[in-house]
Amino acid sequence: MYLYLNYFKNEVCMPDDNPLIGIVIGSRRDEVLMEYALEGITNQLFVARYQLYLPKKE
Repeated sequence: MYLYLNYFKNEVCMPDDNPLIGIVIGSRRDEVLMEYALEGITNQLFVARYQLYLPKKE
């Protein structure tokens, strides 16, 4: 993640751009995978769970 964020910040961003964010998207719930993917990240971190389908009205 840091590789892409740092490259983009140094090569693409303009001085007045907002700070970059990285998004990790997983296709299945795997807590161990997320633990390794996010280890060592000291920035503020927000986690959300998304539903692929809306629940039925009932």
